[in-house]
Amino acid sequence: MTDLKTIVEKRLEELGLSPIEAATRAGLERTFLRDIIVGRKKSVRADKMGELARALNLDPGALARNEMVPVPAPGSMETPRPTPNASFPPRWQPFPADVRIPLRGHIAAGANGRFIMNGQDIAHVFCPPGLEGVEGAYAVQVDGTSAEPRYYHGETAWVNPHLKVRQGDDVIVQIIEDDEVSSYLKRFVSRSADVLRLYQYNPGVGEQHELEFPADKVFSVHKVVFHAML
Repeated sequence: MTDLKTIVEKRLEELGLSPIEAATRAGLERTFLRDIIVGRKKSVRADKMGELARALNLDPGALARNEMVPVPAPGSMETPRPTPNASFPPRWQPFPADVRIPLRGHIAAGANGRFIMNGQDIAHVFCPPGLEGVEGAYAVQVDGTSAEPRYYHGETAWVNPHLKVRQGDDVIVQIIEDDEVSSYLKRFVSRSADVLRLYQYNPGVGEQHELEFPADKVFSVHKVVFHAML
């Protein structure tokens, strides 16, 4: 008998599959097998054991006893694919379609990483998984160093304007200041009837980590869901 982590690792190697591929084909969450490998998931509920066994082409009863007994894939007598030279991670996966979302143009405007969106879409960039079909989704390009080391100058940040924002989320906030709408890329701390509190990762000289804005001046708070250097 051996432990579940070892069984999963060895069986994936025999099948020539990544954890995400094996989980997806069995209808499990994409991270299910990866969580076992990295130690985040130490055991599996009884109602998930059959799906895990199907993902690995193993006998479910034996797997429940931490024994590895291979079975043929349903409807197939194929032998396992040869083990690839590369292993998890990463494994390239194509996106289902060439979906694009707008990159909002802006001008850098001042202290605390303040910038102003100019109302124009200056380009269209690829749509990461999870934003397909999300109305109003958009992206902005990071300008300056106030968000380092979380975000670097020139990176792109993608935004879902409909998701609920929780403490610790990164957000694009729009604030009404001096008869114009200023924007900030910061970490969300809290919001009450009186004040919105944000945190900036890398304040400049004379600036603070904590920022506060009157609640009645808050135009929008949108959650950042993905970022990358394009």
